[in-house]
Amino acid sequence: MINRDYAKAQIDTLPDGVLEKVLEFISFQKYSLGLHDNDTDYLTSIPGMSDKIRAGLNTPLVDCASLSEVWPDV
Repeated sequence: MINRDYAKAQIDTLPDGVLEKVLEFISFQKYSLGLHDNDTDYLTSIPGMSDKIRAGLNTPLVDCASLSEVWPDV
């Protein structure tokens, strides 16, 4: 069995909770190889990322961390 077929067969044996991590890894590999056309394609390929971005956009600024808290040297 070639590697691709073996990987596909192994994915079918994993519990659903693990598949999200596998998909994130695949997405990162595609990003690293430049297989995404742009950052939006990369980010939307990560499971749940669109929902996280929308939630962040809907969060009032007063509830957000300040830039100096996130990057104190900026």
